[in-house]
Amino acid sequence: MAVIRKQRVRREAVRRREPRETRETRELLELNLYRDPWTIKKKLMESDVNNLSRLILPTQLVDNHVLRYFSDEERFAVLHSERGLELKMKDLDQGTCHLLTLKKLGSSGSFKLGLNWISEFVKRRRLQKGDVIGMFWDNYSTRDNNYDTRGFCFSVLERYAPNSDANAEAVVAATPPNPSLCQSAREDLHLHPPMSEP
Repeated sequence: MAVIRKQRVRREAVRRREPRETRETRELLELNLYRDPWTIKKKLMESDVNNLSRLILPTQLVDNHVLRYFSDEERFAVLHSERGLELKMKDLDQGTCHLLTLKKLGSSGSFKLGLNWISEFVKRRRLQKGDVIGMFWDNYSTRDNNYDTRGFCFSVLERYAPNSDANAEAVVAATPPNPSLCQSAREDLHLHPPMSEP
């Protein structure tokens, strides 16, 4: 115990003697070690939660963070087939998995998530205009009771709440996800918890 305490005291002494630039660089590097997993974030619009039955995703984000993990056949289905590609969406907040389709829209070039978007997410999670959602593609495929787990991971990051005094938009933090699901996500998806501020 005494040896560990002495080592800790030495490390702290070295940190205090570090030049300010070195200390700031080290702190920045430590902060950069935590990577925000939500590569696709979206503030929901009216068209995302109404009866059009689809969620529109920005082209560049899907190209950069999703399509690069697809096989040629999967990419072809997304870009050229009428139906699109069926894929899974894991709701990390509630520990459920749902089937959706991903398809590129010819008119705008954006991507749409369809099929069960309204019933499985908008209605079940009570999503509304102004809510902020986060998603990322989990390319690590595992077999869980003969069920492939590769797909999107989803979370509600912020909930919209109208400010009745000024009639302005205000965003409040969503209910935090179940800690056991977070632990499972970190273990299965190799995520790291955020580092505490110095």
